[in-house]
Amino acid sequence: MLQKYSLPEIERRWLVREDRLPSLSGARRREIEDKYVQGGRLRLRSVRAENGETIFKLGKKYPRVGIEAEHVVSVYLSQEEYEVLRALPGAIARKSRYSVEGGALDIYESRHPRPSIFEMEFASEAEAAAYFPPHFAGEEVTFNAQYTGYALAQEAL
Repeated sequence: MLQKYSLPEIERRWLVREDRLPSLSGARRREIEDKYVQGGRLRLRSVRAENGETIFKLGKKYPRVGIEAEHVVSVYLSQEEYEVLRALPGAIARKSRYSVEGGALDIYESRHPRPSIFEMEFASEAEAAAYFPPHFAGEEVTFNAQYTGYALAQEAL
């Protein structure tokens, strides 16, 4: 069911083994903290770039219907708004995100073994279906709830 004001997010995700990680020297890096607010599907996010600039967002992913794209909505926040919402109870996942091979390589921090996940976003379902991942991508986990940010944050508790 389409949600008013939301946009489809068409993405695929793969696990990456430590021994398959590409060289990350020279790759753009961002530090991300996601707080999954208890009692719903809201995610509070801070993204700190290498230059120290930080953006804050509040988002919601609506439940996926079958294999259709998830629908998401986001709003940018001031630091003050972010701090107010950060006081809400929830689970936190921290990761380093590297821009590689046209996608995002996320290396989660607080779990051992720490998972590394490569993800790509697409403009259409057809584009997603035709995509062949890079050599370092292993098992696809797009539809595996165990590897959602929410699930990884719960394990970090």
